[in-house]
Amino acid sequence: MSGDSIEGMRDGASVEISARLAPGDAPDERNVPPRARFRDESRHVRFDECDRNGRMRAAGVLRHAQDLAWLHSDRLEFSREWYASRGVGWVVRAIDLLVDDLPGPSTPLIGTTSLVGFRHVMARRRTRLFSQDGRVRADAAIDWVMVDVEGRPVRFPKEFEAFVDEVGTTFAPTKVPSPDQGVASQRVEIPLRVADIDPLGHVNNAAWLELVEEALVVTLPEPVAAPRRRVRLEYLGISAAQRIAIDVQSCDGGAHIMAVDPAGAQLVRGAIEPVPHSRHSDD
Repeated sequence: MSGDSIEGMRDGASVEISARLAPGDAPDERNVPPRARFRDESRHVRFDECDRNGRMRAAGVLRHAQDLAWLHSDRLEFSREWYASRGVGWVVRAIDLLVDDLPGPSTPLIGTTSLVGFRHVMARRRTRLFSQDGRVRADAAIDWVMVDVEGRPVRFPKEFEAFVDEVGTTFAPTKVPSPDQGVASQRVEIPLRVADIDPLGHVNNAAWLELVEEALVVTLPEPVAAPRRRVRLEYLGISAAQRIAIDVQSCDGGAHIMAVDPAGAQLVRGAIEPVPHSRHSDD
């Protein structure tokens, strides 16, 4: 690949990052109908969401995203009870999270979430956290999959189809490349805690990010320490194991990870990378 091609790819990525951190609506939110949007101006950073440096953890963003999603769903009259009565629910399939200098305890936040597309058994939410001056502190594209009580993907209930048609857009699901098998990796084994398991009986998507960051801190801490960073995780499977292993591989200043259970089943694939400020940046 030529130097011009590489530079062009970097410029394209930089423009995408700038668009995601621009105040106001994200590009994929601009044409969604009003019912597909939700805004909560009463949020704040909780003390227990912060790290030893006094900054909100990235996993805290995902927990706000889950809460915003359900508040929005309740407003749309698709409550947990509505889903339970039909034997279906939502689980997260992938996240693409961008954080920018996350604030500290008690900082007021504005949270927004929009349903920006549907695809077969999937839905995408664009969720953002703003400080009160309008600065985007976090932007996340979160792909959800509808599943039955056995955890198998299923089609949307008939009553839900009218809302899908109202939104009227689709999306390309987030995919994370597999780590390079030719590059050495470091393995960290981590026991799962009771607190990692959510009401659905599996490791919560936010807890997975905490486990990944725990592995990075002892192997490759630089990506986690970057104030502006991008985190992509693709959730591949569920395991009843009480311990998991995370393989960490250095890649272009960032890290690729693969989480597996003791039998070798792949559970989570991810990429974490610092995002430098550039000439395209609004900062």
